[in-house]
Amino acid sequence: MSRRPPSSDDSIQVLVNARHLAGPKTGIEVYMEHLLTALAGTGQVNITALTWARLGLEQPGIREVVLGHRPDFAPGAVGTFRATLWKTWFDQWGGLRAVLPDHGILYHGMEGFLPHALRRRDRCVATVHDLGWQVHPELYPRKLRLLYGALFPWVIRRADRFIAVSRYTADDLIRRAGVPAARIEVIYHGLDPAFAPSHGGTGQAGDGPPYMLAVGGASPRKNTRRLIEAFSRWRARGAHRAEFALRITGTSLDPELQRAGDGLPAGVSLLGYVDKAELQRLYAGAATFLYPSIYEGFGLPIIEAMACGAPVVTSTTASAPEIAGGAAILVDPFDVESIEAGMERATNPDEATRLRAMGHERARQFDWSSAAASTLQVYRQLRGEVTG
Repeated sequence: MSRRPPSSDDSIQVLVNARHLAGPKTGIEVYMEHLLTALAGTGQVNITALTWARLGLEQPGIREVVLGHRPDFAPGAVGTFRATLWKTWFDQWGGLRAVLPDHGILYHGMEGFLPHALRRRDRCVATVHDLGWQVHPELYPRKLRLLYGALFPWVIRRADRFIAVSRYTADDLIRRAGVPAARIEVIYHGLDPAFAPSHGGTGQAGDGPPYMLAVGGASPRKNTRRLIEAFSRWRARGAHRAEFALRITGTSLDPELQRAGDGLPAGVSLLGYVDKAELQRLYAGAATFLYPSIYEGFGLPIIEAMACGAPVVTSTTASAPEIAGGAAILVDPFDVESIEAGMERATNPDEATRLRAMGHERARQFDWSSAAASTLQVYRQLRGEVTG
């Protein structure tokens, strides 16, 4: 493969590992996709995106480099030891080594990790999305904890700068990893235009019954069991409450809830995966958006729901209060009665109207162009340190 020399213009040359965008797009992938597009849109950066499959990112400012294709693992084997080993090899050594030039590079670990293939002459920044696997290890599979525990210490040692997606995550980096505050830049996510405030809803569910919405699947981290228990208790109080449904989107990760299927409490349904257009519609039609997650490094659904006009109930823990910015009802995620009280308050018509107005204003403060501009500032600081 030919090696492209540094550009003679003033644009910044950056390498990223974008192979995660070849799979399902959850929080980290949404961050990568929108930040890459926003960075390219500045006209001030040239990004080389390393991948194992075509991603459709090609545009001025982004060049995809496909470095061989991932082996065809048997269905259901993507999480096996062999598959994990192959992905780790690609991320840590194989991908970057295939394109390293003789001169130093600037590398951005947007997914939160850095390859061991980086050399002393290279400079790098890592985006840290959260340290949940350290703070609440009981919420993560053992295999994931072991993998993160093996790879993250290298990130702490090697990164020249860190981007934290919230002040809470930055504080975690300082407290738990000993990273100096001077090496951390807090840069919030932006808001996908598909959830722009102009699409704001009124909480009217069309011809169907009113509903509350939760996203992220059924998992311990999303606190789904307590959420369902709180909703069932609230609904059982009768009157107008008995008309409400609870809709939960996302791929279920809780085997017991998944097996329950039709055995779920009255009014509760698991919708599974929904696309972006359907998610926007669900946000806009929801009487209340429920997000009593135990731990989030950012909490993108909070601002998505606010932008679409849904009153938000979220947690007092981790980054949720920071991102909500006073425009949501905060509840104790470990207390079912607190979650239930949040539902009662959010469905009060006057309170719902107030939350919708405040939520719209809060959502407007998150913009991918601003995130890209702040990220470019980090790149400029590091570019001067790259050696030949």
